Amino acid sequence: MNAALPIEIRLGCQGWSYPDWVGPMYDADTKPERYLRAYAREFSTVEIDSTFYGTPPLERVARWCATVPEDFTFALKVPRAITHERHLRASERETAAFFASAAAFGTKLEGVLVQLGPDFAPDEFEALRAFVDLLPARDMRIALEVRDARWFEPAMLARFRDVLGSHGIALALSDGLFIPLEVMLAEIAQPTADFLYLRWLGARDAVQRYDAVRIDRHAHVARWATAIKHAPARVRRASGYVNNHYSGHSPATVRDLLAALDVPHVRPTRIEQISLFSSLLGTID
Repeated sequence: MNAALPIEIRLGCQGWSYPDWVGPMYDADTKPERYLRAYAREFSTVEIDSTFYGTPPLERVARWCATVPEDFTFALKVPRAITHERHLRASERETAAFFASAAAFGTKLEGVLVQLGPDFAPDEFEALRAFVDLLPARDMRIALEVRDARWFEPAMLARFRDVLGSHGIALALSDGLFIPLEVMLAEIAQPTADFLYLRWLGARDAVQRYDAVRIDRHAHVARWATAIKHAPARVRRASGYVNNHYSGHSPATVRDLLAALDVPHVRPTRIEQISLFSSLLGTID
């Protein structure tokens, strides 16, 4: 836990398998099968995007968990077959299978994100209410994200918060194109759970390469940091994940967020740097 804040901060990236990170993040000779191990040398958590496309088999879960340090954690996205194709309806069997897989992460499970699409509207509130009743929110941290701004109209938001709060489910807060930033920041002061689930998304067509920062996000980072520092006392943990589209190179933004939150962070020594230093020493008589 960070001594400067009364909450535990866990920040990372949305995914780790990016060839563009070879050089700026990973050593030049890092192979794809080594990306996760290299990622976990610096960051303590990651949001897995691949679970959005299907429930991971248990052998894959075991392989991921065996690759990272003991205190590393994973956040998972509920499969799109449940959230986007079925709109949470008639998905009891698929939901149970997914959460059984999520439970296999054990202490390495940071949380689960139910990411709903922009076409999931408030008139589907009863489907959402019924789905929430299926979730094992007492056993794991679960967050729910909506992308239709009408969910944040006062009357709807009050009903929405009541349902999430009664189950201890967090309202996922994102910096993207769907909901105004001011609305997202304000929700930190009214949490529906004892943890925050935060996402920095940006725009999907804003950048084409992920090897360097191309969009200056320092003003937004400062605003998020201020809001998190002033989170209510009931909030004991904040998990957050940055997408490459947010600034161009998500590891750099994670480092900026940690610095703004006064969370100590040391980048691991690069193997390339050690090799260069050793070669320089070899030239000295």
